Amino acid sequence: GAYYLISRSLGPEFGGSIGLIFAFANAVAVAMYVIGFAETVVEMLGDVDALMTDELNDIRIVGTLTIILLLGISVAGMEWEAKAQIVLLVILLAAIANYFLGTFIPVENKEPKGFFGYNTAILFENFGPDFRDEETFFSVFAIFFPAATGILAGANISGDLADPQSAIPKGTLLAILITGITYVAVAISAGSSIVRDATGDHNDTVSDTINCTDAACTMGYDFSICKEGGCKYGLMNDFQVKTHRLARLALNCPKLGSHFGFA
Repeated sequence: GAYYLISRSLGPEFGGSIGLIFAFANAVAVAMYVIGFAETVVEMLGDVDALMTDELNDIRIVGTLTIILLLGISVAGMEWEAKAQIVLLVILLAAIANYFLGTFIPVENKEPKGFFGYNTAILFENFGPDFRDEETFFSVFAIFFPAATGILAGANISGDLADPQSAIPKGTLLAILITGITYVAVAISAGSSIVRDATGDHNDTVSDTINCTDAACTMGYDFSICKEGGCKYGLMNDFQVKTHRLARLALNCPKLGSHFGFA
């Protein structure tokens, strides 16, 4: 893969030092992906009161089982790993399609949690930045940056390509293109259909139109109390919105682009 190309192009000295960093970086990336996956699964289990022990230990249990499964696929060999990637690709495609279809199907009981479906008032309200808790553009970018590390997924299996010299540059560029388009589409769709803050309470309907001026008011809900903090729902607060809707796509879309590009 990328290590092979670097080591053969720059020599064993540069290749060895870069290869060590590359190996550790992949190990850290796997840990990050598995923890993110486990957190999302446990959050969904909590919604239906199906926790095994408690939230923290359930994350450890799900993460450990996931690592064991991935280890088994790796130990089985590259042939099994390649087959597993095809299965995961199909699941990922279905997940992305499910996400976008879901944005067109607003559910009334989700409205108190800030999901109203596509609305221009919500889009304009969410268009500008709203950094909180001393966060800045660069601190948020540092969290999001690892999401683009998967664009070399195709290059890492270059030994299975019929024409690596042609497929690697084309695949990498297509991975960046597909990833970029998907990220922008997800950001626009989420920002057009979900308000930043919501209480989750069905009783927080508009009663005083003078004090209620944000986008949720046009849909009949007054979430102005969220300005004081403490709200659990909306784009800025709901863990499921931030992680399940966006980060899962962010962690996997580069790999999706790579698979399409190197196919």
